[in-house]
Amino acid sequence: MKFHARLQRGAKTLEHEIELLANETANGVRRFRIGSQTAEAHCEEITPGVYSMLLNGRSYEAYISKRPGDAPDLAGPYVVVVGLRRYLVELRDPRRWRRTGSSIEAEGPQEIVAPMPGKIVKVLVMEGQEVKRGQGLLVIEAMKMQNELRAPRAGRVERVYMAEGRGVETGARLLRIG
Repeated sequence: MKFHARLQRGAKTLEHEIELLANETANGVRRFRIGSQTAEAHCEEITPGVYSMLLNGRSYEAYISKRPGDAPDLAGPYVVVVGLRRYLVELRDPRRWRRTGSSIEAEGPQEIVAPMPGKIVKVLVMEGQEVKRGQGLLVIEAMKMQNELRAPRAGRVERVYMAEGRGVETGARLLRIG
C-alpha cells in the first residue's frame, strides 16, 4: 500500500512516497520504504495520541493530534511532535479520488469501503439512521490500531454490510449512505 505524505516543519515542506512493504510480523514490526530507503518500525499506542516507536534500533515518542477546528479526515492534517520537533503531516492515498476545495456533495447512494485490511471492532450506526458529515460510522482495527471511519457527507444509512468482529480486506463494502 502506497501513500503520498507532505511534512511541513516551519517554512520547509517535504513530500515523500511511503510504501508499506509487508504485513505486520509476529513481533509487531512493520517494513516500509520512504523514497529509496527501507526501514523497519515497531509502534505501540501508549495512551490516546501518544505512540512509542522503535525505528531502526532507535526509540522515539510521538504525540499525534488534529489541529483544533480541522475536519475529521483520516488524511489529516495532523500535528506530530517528536522530541522538540513539530511537524504538520498530511497523507494522501493515491488510489482514492478526493474532491478538494469544493462544497458540492455527491448525489445518490455512497458506498463506504474499508481503507485497509482489518477487523470491524464497533458499528456505531444502524440502518435507517440519519448521519451528519463527519459523524463516526464504525471502528476498524488494523495493525493493533483502531481507526474510526466517518461519514463523508450527511445522509441516511441505507445498508450496513459488515457486523462487529468480522475481518475485512481493503475495498470491502462496509455500509451505504443515501
